[in-house]
Amino acid sequence: MGAIPHIFEKRCDMSERIENLLKSMSNEEKIGQIMICGFDGTSPSPNIQKLIREYHLGNVILFKRNIEDPYQVKKLTSELQKIAKIPLTIAVDQEGGIVTRLTEPFTVFPGNMATAATDDPNNAYLTGLVMAKEMRAVGLNWNLAPVVDVNDLPQNPGIGVRSYSDDPRTVARYASEFVRGLHEGHVAACAKHFPGKGHSAKDAHFEMPVVDRDLDDLVRIELYPFKELVRDGIDSIMPSHVYYPALCENENLPATLSNGVMTDLLKSQMNFDGVTVTDDLEMGGITANLDPSEAAWRSLMAGADMLMVCHTFEKQVKTFEILIQMVKFGDIPIERLNDAVRRVLTMKENLGLLDGKIVIDSEIGSKENSDIAYSIAKNSITAVRDMDGLIEKLPNSKVFLIFPKDLALTKVEENAGGISEIERIFKEKGKEIESAYVSSKPNESEMKEIVKKINNFNGIVIVGTLNAHLIEEWKRLIDAVISVRNDDVLILALRNPYDCVMDGVRNSVALYSYSKVSQRAFAEMILNGQRFTGRAPVKL
Repeated sequence: MGAIPHIFEKRCDMSERIENLLKSMSNEEKIGQIMICGFDGTSPSPNIQKLIREYHLGNVILFKRNIEDPYQVKKLTSELQKIAKIPLTIAVDQEGGIVTRLTEPFTVFPGNMATAATDDPNNAYLTGLVMAKEMRAVGLNWNLAPVVDVNDLPQNPGIGVRSYSDDPRTVARYASEFVRGLHEGHVAACAKHFPGKGHSAKDAHFEMPVVDRDLDDLVRIELYPFKELVRDGIDSIMPSHVYYPALCENENLPATLSNGVMTDLLKSQMNFDGVTVTDDLEMGGITANLDPSEAAWRSLMAGADMLMVCHTFEKQVKTFEILIQMVKFGDIPIERLNDAVRRVLTMKENLGLLDGKIVIDSEIGSKENSDIAYSIAKNSITAVRDMDGLIEKLPNSKVFLIFPKDLALTKVEENAGGISEIERIFKEKGKEIESAYVSSKPNESEMKEIVKKINNFNGIVIVGTLNAHLIEEWKRLIDAVISVRNDDVLILALRNPYDCVMDGVRNSVALYSYSKVSQRAFAEMILNGQRFTGRAPVKL
């Protein structure tokens, strides 16, 4: 794997410039540079303005709650930058697939596992490049992606299709290409969630997961993609709110707060010289034991360079105030603070922000970009089981579509419910289709109603699933449907492909994504009688 080129011009006097800037800053201004905060609203709220003006906040994260359309985002980021003394990094989680903050008319991609299912790493590069160009066009300069967790535990509730594969080398190869694309488009990348949380059966948004592997396995599996990306020059790395008994110095201490993980392993042994940015310190994996403000200073002392508090203004202010006092009284050594600020300013320099490169114009949602996303979606779709030849029969058969009402399962996703793109396209093209939309945990009455509807239906039943292999109610629904239809039921996995190999499933297709582009690709390929060529990048 070749080194990821930093296409931003590196000044020979860069370190001198940053040292001079560092010397000119007050401690309060330095603390502002190591904080990243979110806010409510689609224009600069009074709270975020106060954080930038009075607390010198140097970094902002946007969520779907802040985003309406490209014009509004560009206006928002411009207004935020005008308030700041030192240009802001403005970050977003634009992973693709189930974690997509910039939705249409931005180009929407089907996500990591779908990309790897195309068996072409260049698709990861194209994804990163298009994302970066569209981000810089609206003033966004830092993508908190890619996810490089190795998803080798099917029961993992929070990663799944956000991962490229269950093979560490595949993950590293695709992540490297994605980052190359981001860099070519002048956007910083962030590998997450260090040292890897694919092998966990809990979601850190709600509680602290545990990855209980021995050190040899961690090095061979979890750490491999990070090691490759550090070698290639990744800009930033996000630690996980996960406990690793083999790495963390105290019991139930998450990596975010572990000196052994953040400093000894990542910075000393792996020689990472970029920015370590925490995940949100208001997540349940942290707040179950600590207030975000305490977690912030503990994380800084453990080796984090930037501290993220996404949601609550009062907790953001409290974190600033505590950090200011701890630096003032020497509880946080000035050397630790300076090192963190130096890393943040270096990333800003690499992005051209210190030279005023705030926006780089590019077309958003162009036909060329949309065609790239569609091609990736189309080439990712995988025929997993076809015992009854349903895929070949589908173009000429009536369809009964069973589909989830709500498509978001985890806190990191945005909801995207409503009529499915598959049904819309089938109807538009004149294909006979009936449908039933069910809740995320279908109850007995819903199941009985669906069984009644499909009992005498003359055609093929397609069941769109969202991690049914993890949800008992969906398992029962599928069992009920198969019990009355058996050999004319097709499972369509809209998320984890493990749904395709559940007990009793005879016919199944993996989409890896519920995005419109993936649904459209599936529907049009069925109507055109095209063969699915994707290859599952995980063991099924």
